[in-house]
Amino acid sequence: MTLDPRRPFARFLRFLVEAMLLGSLKGGLRGVYLRGEVPEGPLVLAMNHHSFYDGHLVWFLARRARRPASLLVAEENLKAFPVLALAGALEAGRVREALRHLQRGEWVAVFPEGEMRYPGPLGPLRPGAAWLSARAKVPLLPVACRVVLRGFEHPEAFLWVGEPLPPGGDPAEALGGLLASLDALLARTHPREVPEGFREALRGRRSLEERVRLLVEAMRRL
Repeated sequence: MTLDPRRPFARFLRFLVEAMLLGSLKGGLRGVYLRGEVPEGPLVLAMNHHSFYDGHLVWFLARRARRPASLLVAEENLKAFPVLALAGALEAGRVREALRHLQRGEWVAVFPEGEMRYPGPLGPLRPGAAWLSARAKVPLLPVACRVVLRGFEHPEAFLWVGEPLPPGGDPAEALGGLLASLDALLARTHPREVPEGFREALRGRRSLEERVRLLVEAMRRL
């Protein structure tokens, strides 16, 4: 199925898909927490990949920054869900199109590990993100991500935006260090507290006891 994004039906589908992505984040997570700032202009975003929500979070980060973004995904995933192209998914082999997006001032996001991995240290990285960054002459932005179940009923997502690397920079050390720092910070933070330096970027679903507490407080005011 080929969808022309200029057609009204395609625009409607894009709106629908993006509404579903936002609904999935707000309905499945307690919240999304962000640390660091995203620079202006085009960039290649390199993020670790360990959860169902990672693609959603790339989309959310770009939406928050008001930047058009494409996420490189495996061909079989795009064939199975072609409508995802309307939310920015791009077949990983279409590097020329990815370069055109960067030249237009957009973002291109990559999971450089090349696969979803068990939560832990950063795995070996493929060279695609650094290659795109060097070829397009745009910064490479490492972003560490963790989606974890801590002291509440629903998991929380933490995005730590690192300092941009020069075009063609190797993200392995920067992203690996950022991810290790995020894991260490989460480990020493009380599970019901927001880690130091993070701020709530999206409020999601409250736990049962939080909802009950709000109900009890409301009844006491009657």
